[in-house]
Amino acid sequence: MREPVFYRRAGPRVRACFRKTRPRRGGQRRPYTATRAFSLIEVIAAVVIFSIGMVAMLGLFAPVTKSIANVTDAEAAGRAADAVRARLQALGFDRSLALVQEVAEVRKKDADGNYNPNDGTKYPAVIFGKLSGEVSLYDAAAKKWLDVDFTKSPPVAKTMADADKFFEIDLIRNDTLSPKANDPTAALVAFNIRVRWPAFLPSSNGVAVQVGANPGGGGSVPYDHGKKQVLFFTGSILR
Repeated sequence: MREPVFYRRAGPRVRACFRKTRPRRGGQRRPYTATRAFSLIEVIAAVVIFSIGMVAMLGLFAPVTKSIANVTDAEAAGRAADAVRARLQALGFDRSLALVQEVAEVRKKDADGNYNPNDGTKYPAVIFGKLSGEVSLYDAAAKKWLDVDFTKSPPVAKTMADADKFFEIDLIRNDTLSPKANDPTAALVAFNIRVRWPAFLPSSNGVAVQVGANPGGGGSVPYDHGKKQVLFFTGSILR
């Protein structure tokens, strides 16, 4: 039987549809091609697998975020070390040398559970730094850590609040390169810059809290610095 004109002129898709519904000889229609759908069990299994994958991905966010934060803090610690070098250069040799601590002295403080780096009357050589890279030195007369604003003319000293003290910085003598006995005639004194953080963190009530501090009791170690991050940098002061 000759095909109708519209069928011959129609495109392949229309022809295919027409072929599916054309009756066979004898009046019987060709059966439609069945399209298999997903069962309820398959849908539930797919949802479960997707949920497990999403939970696994969310579990990766916390360590990745922490790693990024650590890298950011390490870069800020490097800026603080640079600021210390610049500040010492402005102070001069003798005043800078007074901030350099002996290795044995630092070890003794680290082993002492009562060591409070924020007590400037006992430990005036400790330097504190901000996340922005600014650093402050202890002023015995004011009994505070003062940061110098060099953008002012003349430079203005301002108090660094505890909430801004993120980095705790110690200058530790390099005994190999600069023995203490050579200080009177040495052209330079080499040291290591130890940067530990966080020194202070804000609490829920908005007050800055010293990390690892428990001076009120409840433990044998009032000040625990073991959980702080630490990096070392090199430095020197010239006569």
